[in-house]
Amino acid sequence: MRKTLLASLLALCVQDAHCQSFEPGYLVLQRGDTLRGEVENDFWEEPPVTVRFRTTAAAPLATYSGEFIESLYLTSGRLLRRETLPLDRAAETKVDLLSYSVVRRQQPESVLADVLLLGPASLRSLTLNGTRHFFVQRAGQPYLELAARNYLVNKDGATRIADGNDFKSQLLRYFGDCEAVTHRLAKTDFTAQSLTGLVQAYNLHCSEARQAGREIAVRGKAPQPPVAVQLGVLAGLRFNSLRFDGQGQTNAVLDNANPDAQFHPQLGLYADVVNGRRRLALHSAVMVSRFGQRQPVAIAANNLTGTYEWHGTLVAMQVGLRGFLPVGSQVRLLAGVGYEFNSFWDGFSALSLGADQAGFIYEFHSTGLPYLEAGLSRQRFAFTLLGRIYQDDTFALAYRAPSGFLQTTYAYTPWSLSAMLSYRFNADPGAQR
Repeated sequence: MRKTLLASLLALCVQDAHCQSFEPGYLVLQRGDTLRGEVENDFWEEPPVTVRFRTTAAAPLATYSGEFIESLYLTSGRLLRRETLPLDRAAETKVDLLSYSVVRRQQPESVLADVLLLGPASLRSLTLNGTRHFFVQRAGQPYLELAARNYLVNKDGATRIADGNDFKSQLLRYFGDCEAVTHRLAKTDFTAQSLTGLVQAYNLHCSEARQAGREIAVRGKAPQPPVAVQLGVLAGLRFNSLRFDGQGQTNAVLDNANPDAQFHPQLGLYADVVNGRRRLALHSAVMVSRFGQRQPVAIAANNLTGTYEWHGTLVAMQVGLRGFLPVGSQVRLLAGVGYEFNSFWDGFSALSLGADQAGFIYEFHSTGLPYLEAGLSRQRFAFTLLGRIYQDDTFALAYRAPSGFLQTTYAYTPWSLSAMLSYRFNADPGAQR
């Protein structure tokens, strides 16, 4: 199970590994304000839900909902404008959403769409739920929607996927009076580049201006940079609790006793493999701390006295996944989940009561439950709180009292809490600035 989870975490990290950066540009809000500065290019494949903006590299970040953005421009070559377009949300290409007939439900909607071409005839595009839509408009005419569309057919007892995209016949009706368009229509593909060329043919040869429109490149996907490895040191405190429960038994001399319940200094090293967006990281760490109490703890029962001892060195190795959420220009929220594997060194465990030497507890064991961590990071520093619950355990205390031989079974559930401050050794030139 653990191997499967770790493999899934790695897949998520690699899948999300694309670059993110701030670029010069502007936002126009629906209330009319024009904001010029730097826009975070999230390489949107669908209309952006939120957009982050700052006036300068040192200025605080502001986040705007896509619903309140009228237009967005990046100097790298992307322009999105809010338009009221005839949008058919019934057009689907995902297999699990297909029906056995071609369904059309076109309604006018206000959406942020990519502007691909501006001129006598224009071209816009957007992607919704993985389905590509293009919108063509020539002077004096309404928008024409072209949408990718699949449907299911059942033939000879087998179900197959059929292509229901009739964009060529739609374009033939829309531009049928322009020979330059109809001539190249057979070789036109359902791509931004091919459709841009077709609409430009109309602008050059059939529009009143006989002039090419302005083409706007769209960088839809970021380059795939290598992941970054971040190394650092950890320092903080660890608290372990193993409170004994005598379960209501008589003569439960150790009921509510806790052989640790102390803060111990903890030191360690960590290595994070961070993806291109600096939003996900595969996290690993090795930490060393003491456990237990250094001095024997006195106990007494049935006119007998004694002590117990339990202490040593704990080496913990962590493997997990971390996520980062920017909350400002410098600070990020951190949340993580993973497994901790413990090793106990130089351990000493003993209990004596009267003339008897009884057995006592040893190490605490991992369970299927992961550790959870949360914190804040800023530049090279991070502060985290990490909690973990371990496997339930029991031990039996047996001793000879004046009244006879007595035995009590104690149950306990170990848990730990760590507060750690980390410092990253190496610089991260690819991190968001």
